Amino acid sequence: MNAARGWRWAAYAAGVAVLMFALWSLLWLVADLSAFRARAWAETWSHQAQQAAARGASYAPRQQDWSVAQAHAERAVRLSPANADYHELLGVIHELRHPLADIGDETARPDREQALLHFRAAIERRPTWPYVRARLAYALVRLDRVDAELESTLAEAARLGPWEPPVMLAIVDIGLDSWFRLSPAGRQVVSDTLVRSQSWAAGGRGQKHGDMVWERVQAHRKQALACSLLPMNDERNRRICHPDNW
Repeated sequence: MNAARGWRWAAYAAGVAVLMFALWSLLWLVADLSAFRARAWAETWSHQAQQAAARGASYAPRQQDWSVAQAHAERAVRLSPANADYHELLGVIHELRHPLADIGDETARPDREQALLHFRAAIERRPTWPYVRARLAYALVRLDRVDAELESTLAEAARLGPWEPPVMLAIVDIGLDSWFRLSPAGRQVVSDTLVRSQSWAAGGRGQKHGDMVWERVQAHRKQALACSLLPMNDERNRRICHPDNW
């Protein structure tokens, strides 16, 4: 009798475990599908923005489309709140609501503040990922927050991804734009990253990424400043720093 009861309890427990696993799998599937849909919207907007820029125009998502993407991203976070990727994605969606708004724009502030919250949440859940720190840094700049948090974010991004091209690009882009508002320590982070970005062998993969970073230097019209930081024993640096090439 006791043995039979024990088997029944074991079977019951196994059934509950299977049911819980099935429920967890279903929630994970729905969350991942929602994130996929939100990400598809974000990638579509990015592609359309690039096409518009090539025509000398600008692009912003329609409010209806943005609301759909937001709903999908929020569902993913709600179903899987421990997932860093979903928080980062929702932060990106909030950032994309006002892509044409100026730095510090009050209309865009609520969404940009929400982006901050989700980028921070993503960092808490995956603290060694440098890319989300680059996103957080851009979000802070768009809120006109060149402060201690921005500097620590840039420093951590550089520490965690010193040779990651998109991370290096973000640090130099943000750092040169905010150069005169940074502390000496913050400037050193930017300077070290700039030097690394231009130190890769010419003609290789590093050359391509080095050129991308240098394009940001030119966009900010900071060639003279950048060249004062670069070592001139490198032939590439001597070439790009020659005034005739500005």
